[in-house]
Amino acid sequence: MKATITTAGDFLRAVEVEAIAAVPGSYRVQFSSQHKSSRNPDEWQNNFALVLQKHDLQTLSNLIAAVL
Repeated sequence: MKATITTAGDFLRAVEVEAIAAVPGSYRVQFSSQHKSSRNPDEWQNNFALVLQKHDLQTLSNLIAAVL
């Protein structure tokens, strides 16, 4: 699942969370950006990625909920 999390003018940031089939209970979290005024305006640039377990994602979700 991928969602745009911020937009500022022609700059977009997205995050994608995807289950890793080979490692049950693990998820790849990928942050990427797109800059509409760049040479390749439709191309997404991968910024960083990490692998989290289900409980790690729940901890992150709890942190975000507590801040909001």
